[in-house]
Order: sequence, then structure tokens, then C-alpha cells
Amino acid sequence: MASSFVGTFVYTILAEVTFEFLGLGDITRSSWGVMLFEAQSGQALLAGGWWWFIPPGFCVALLCAGLTFLNYGIDELANPRLRSEPKPKVERAKKEVLA
Repeated sequence: MASSFVGTFVYTILAEVTFEFLGLGDITRSSWGVMLFEAQSGQALLAGGWWWFIPPGFCVALLCAGLTFLNYGIDELANPRLRSEPKPKVERAKKEVLA
């Protein structure tokens, strides 16, 4: 359930940023999507103003990547089929003696 919540949270962040970038949200409120929208409408890429679009884009990517890795960790802890158990040392010792 926690893994599903974190995954939904990532999609919600991406949807909010996308809607704000498209101008479908409240543009008077400051958000990463509005920052990207203003950078695009002000032609920051053509003017060489990388500081307009790199920081908000990097923040969105970093937050979503971090939450995705957290989601994978939660999923590995909660799902016993995904756990990677180390092999017992006895079996390794037998293989070394036979080799």
C-alpha cells in the first residue's frame, strides 16, 4: 500500500507540473510548472537563459527519481519475491572444496 501511494504521488507531481506548464493551472501561484511555462513563453532557450529552465527541470527530475527509488526500496521490502537473500556460507564452502 505504501509503494502504491509513493507511485501515485510521483504521477501527481508530474501531472501538476505538466498542467501548470500547459497553462491549465493557476499561473499566479509559483510552482515548477509555472517557472517552466514562463521560461518557454519568454524564449529563454533561444536567448541562452539556461537558469530559467534548468533549475526547475532538475528539481522535478531529482524529486521524481528520488521518490521512484524510494518506491523500489519499499516494494523490495514489502514483496518477499523481490528480496535478494544471500546464500548460506556452508554451500559456498562446499563448492570451493569441490572445485
